Amino acid sequence: MPKEPVAQSRDNSVGSSLSSGDAAQSKMLVICVDRDNAIGVKTGISTPVVGKEQCVAAAAKLALADPEEADANTIFAAVKQCDELRNAGQQCEVVVVAGEFEKGVQGDMKIRKEIVQALKIFPATEGVIISDGIEGEEIVPVIQGVIPIVSIKRVIIKHSKSVEESYAVLGRYFKMLLFDSRYSRYALGVPGLIFLGLVLISFYVPSSYIPLVLIGLIGAVFIIRGFDIDRKIESVRELTALGYLRLFTAIASALIVLAGLVSGIAIFFVLGTPAYLVAQIVTKNPTLENLLLKLPQMVGYFLQSSQLFVFLGVGVYVTGTLVFNILRPKSRHVLRNIVALIVGGLLYPAVFYLANGLTNGFNKIDQFVAIIMFALAINFGIAAYVYHWLGKRRAQAQLTEI
Repeated sequence: MPKEPVAQSRDNSVGSSLSSGDAAQSKMLVICVDRDNAIGVKTGISTPVVGKEQCVAAAAKLALADPEEADANTIFAAVKQCDELRNAGQQCEVVVVAGEFEKGVQGDMKIRKEIVQALKIFPATEGVIISDGIEGEEIVPVIQGVIPIVSIKRVIIKHSKSVEESYAVLGRYFKMLLFDSRYSRYALGVPGLIFLGLVLISFYVPSSYIPLVLIGLIGAVFIIRGFDIDRKIESVRELTALGYLRLFTAIASALIVLAGLVSGIAIFFVLGTPAYLVAQIVTKNPTLENLLLKLPQMVGYFLQSSQLFVFLGVGVYVTGTLVFNILRPKSRHVLRNIVALIVGGLLYPAVFYLANGLTNGFNKIDQFVAIIMFALAINFGIAAYVYHWLGKRRAQAQLTEI
């Protein structure tokens, strides 16, 4: 059954709330946002599309290419809004801007650039956003820096409430899960990899461990998607030379820190070492009292074995970031990286003497050096934070004066 070509607005008061005095003093741009670039993907039309006739033609072409596309109705809603504003005496123009198919930062930057282009054609002083979902609210910070936004209008397409229509809508979304690469990779690809992995693992792992392996695989998928690791890996090919430098230092530092943590744990399994003997004492008498008694020594041996690698890994990352910020134009984080290196250099002897005191007992020299180094590191950290906070306050004050 066909859809009713009617739109419900979340804000229907834009046109009626304008007085003649406001209309004479301002120019308004009605912005239709197609964040996933449906108009470009399905019709090949380049954005921005400025002007009523051009927008109507673009909406008609999009509706013919895909009659179920909600963005076509949104464009018509934007044109209707522009007509209402003109009838109220407001100078206005309508524009269609589009992001990228995968959305994200690049798409938002494209939307911002297209609005700048539209303002060169029609120098508006205020804007109204028309969108077909919650993306209108999400895109406001992107557009707000270019033109003040006075209203956001969300267009909801009315559907028939019959059972057949509900099945049709569900079928359309099911088709998206199967054939749209943005969704099929998670709806089909991820479960397929998990099932294939379970089959392969079943040849090498006892069946009693398979549920744990399944939980681990699902957890890994959640981590990858939750921290956006897959998209970050995909974006590696778009990195500049400086981006590759930062990526290399991050990977190198992570591996060095991991080697340090492994070294700190492995020392308890090396025969004949003092750490091994302490671990054997705790293992043979695993009481809470015995564990608390030997815990300071175990922490000390762990720090002694892992400290060099951990500090070296963190130092590699901070140094790489420092080089990146020095080479990057208009960087303001060089001083922060230098302070981080100084703090790390002060903390190293403090941690060294702390580990030595935990394993062999504290003497006055160890205590004095550790306390002094810790105090200096804390002072440098506090000074850097205060300097950064004062800089932000100064910048905000300058913006307020402007």
